[in-house]
Amino acid sequence: MPAVQTMFPALGTVNTITLYDTPQKLPADCARSLICSLDRSLSVFRPDSEISRLNARAGCGWTEISPDAFSVFRESLRCSELTDGAFDVTAGPLSALWRDAIRERKLPSARDIRRARRLTGYRDLQLDDMNSRARLRKAGQSVDLGGIAKGYAAGRAAGILRDAGVSNAVINLGGTVGVLGRAQTVGIQDPCRPTGTPLGSLTLKDAFAVTSGGYERGFTIDGVRRHHIIDPRTGTPSDSGLLSVTLVGRRPAELDALATAVFILGAEASMPLLRERDIGAVFVTEEGGVFITPDLSPDFKLYRQKGA
Repeated sequence: MPAVQTMFPALGTVNTITLYDTPQKLPADCARSLICSLDRSLSVFRPDSEISRLNARAGCGWTEISPDAFSVFRESLRCSELTDGAFDVTAGPLSALWRDAIRERKLPSARDIRRARRLTGYRDLQLDDMNSRARLRKAGQSVDLGGIAKGYAAGRAAGILRDAGVSNAVINLGGTVGVLGRAQTVGIQDPCRPTGTPLGSLTLKDAFAVTSGGYERGFTIDGVRRHHIIDPRTGTPSDSGLLSVTLVGRRPAELDALATAVFILGAEASMPLLRERDIGAVFVTEEGGVFITPDLSPDFKLYRQKGA
């Protein structure tokens, strides 16, 4: 039976949902509709989104939000706590500052960085479970769900497919890939080479893989490259010695958030957290080294030699 594939834009990328062993396209269409709905609700780039509405009311009181937005916020705060703020859902001011810097190819001033850091602090995002509301304590604060939205969407899409009786499928939301059912081989982008060039491959079965790296967006000044993944603790692009990290596990929203945090923290500092959460990892260092946690070694194939 041929595979049934649905391709569509959302969440800042081109997404595909591929169903195997079923002639029905409806489950994929339902998953696509959900993902597009989440994009409209959770995107900081849409002025009419729930996130933009919340950000506009920062420091002004509570904002009612949907169950999905509430769930993403709750998971974001949990992951912020787990990483002691290396992942910080309120890093919107820093993200916006460095998006402008990348676009203009000009470093932000130290004063602007300090101001954005003062507006960053996940404890200032407060949730009201009883009334499904959220608020930001300080005027000028903003949330940015770019580090978790795709993982959350992938998990929700997987739930829709499972509820529809789909037993074998692949969900690919850019750097977030989920495999339902039988084992599938998925590629990992080589951060040193053009987009679409794999570093290696992983065999996944009923699992998700999420990649975070600084190779896609950035600029170079005076021979130093600055990428788009900002360390909330310093207000500047992370300097952990990693080019990319791929995490593998069964909780895609958590994987998405932790991939950002692990990229910021570095391989060594992240290992206790990864072991505690039963998450495998593939690290690519700035020197070209490729390191795999032991649990993933049987499922990983390297296409090039270390340092090549």
